[in-house]
Amino acid sequence: MTTTLAPLTEPWSPAEFEARLRAVGQGRYHDRHPFNVRMHEGDLSQAELRRWITNRFHYQIHIPVKDALIVAKLDSSRLRRMWLRRIEDHDGRAEGEGGIERWLRLGEAAGLDRGTLLSGEAVLPGVRLAVEGYVNFCRLRSPLEAVAASLTELSAPGLMRVRIEAFERHYPWIAADGLAYFRTRVDQGRRDSAEALELVLRWARTRRDQERAVAALSFKCDVLWALLDAVDCAGRPGADGQDTPADRGSRADRDERRERV
Repeated sequence: MTTTLAPLTEPWSPAEFEARLRAVGQGRYHDRHPFNVRMHEGDLSQAELRRWITNRFHYQIHIPVKDALIVAKLDSSRLRRMWLRRIEDHDGRAEGEGGIERWLRLGEAAGLDRGTLLSGEAVLPGVRLAVEGYVNFCRLRSPLEAVAASLTELSAPGLMRVRIEAFERHYPWIAADGLAYFRTRVDQGRRDSAEALELVLRWARTRRDQERAVAALSFKCDVLWALLDAVDCAGRPGADGQDTPADRGSRADRDERRERV
């Protein structure tokens, strides 16, 4: 009698695989980063918030770049059309439209110059490295891994809702129409994550592929965390123990708010 041996490592069931993917976001998404926590508690100075908007914009403008790299990997017109919509969401169909334009308006509402944002001259080195790492990941890895990395979108709608409420409550100096990017991403993130999750669950048939997908999502969480690490560290005293004038102003602004409370 012959016996069929099971694979050394059985794939997870679809339900367990999805649970493991969601667990990555629940445990490692950047909403837990101390900088994000302080943002949502209203503890950021104007200088700190502007620094975040400036550096996060460097990530925003590379979203359609990484999506174009993913489109080039997809092997059907249906999938390419689906993923092309993400590029349109950020670049818009015409000038003055799309998520990048909405982020520029957020910057302007926070008192930042559009030209300075577009120049990238104030972007921190650590942010550049994190964003470049993510773009290269999408360029070099498999379609499964590139799509799986986008599943941080599973956690994005909840974060956007928290952020909108925090900005309205704690940062009224930013005009309400500057929050349009966050409002738009609530529905877009829900739709995008559902589409990407369906692909990942369908494509990852072996345990090895499933583990690669989980690792890809973990890597993306690391990218977002590293970006905030760079932004957060930039506001701390320099290596010589001396604050920059901007840092001193940020600290004084924050202390004054605390005294009022």
